[in-house]
Amino acid sequence: MSYAKDSVQGKFKDGSNIARMIPSRNFYTISYSHDDLKVALNLKDVFSQNDIAVGETSTEAFQMLDLKIQKTFNLVNESELNLSVFANNLFDEVARNHTSFVKNEVPLPGRNYGIRASLKF
Repeated sequence: MSYAKDSVQGKFKDGSNIARMIPSRNFYTISYSHDDLKVALNLKDVFSQNDIAVGETSTEAFQMLDLKIQKTFNLVNESELNLSVFANNLFDEVARNHTSFVKNEVPLPGRNYGIRASLKF
């Protein structure tokens, strides 16, 4: 289990806000590992950003929950097959990256799933 936080604050000398200042964020991770199996659950908790510069728009708070399950199989001739299944943004949040120049037009990806495979031989 782990926790991380980042927070940046700043203003120009004249007291005006700095554009695209990243909002405060909390990161929570719970992981489990046994032999060749790894499971990780990550929650990113992003605060709203209302300290905006002239011509900039604010962004709302959001939470993104991601899950990843990975298993490695040892094959013949020391080959390894690595399979992973992932699910990102399980809450299907409509979220915007405050530091992006196109945040109003292009939100972050919605809920998505996938399978990855790699073979080392």
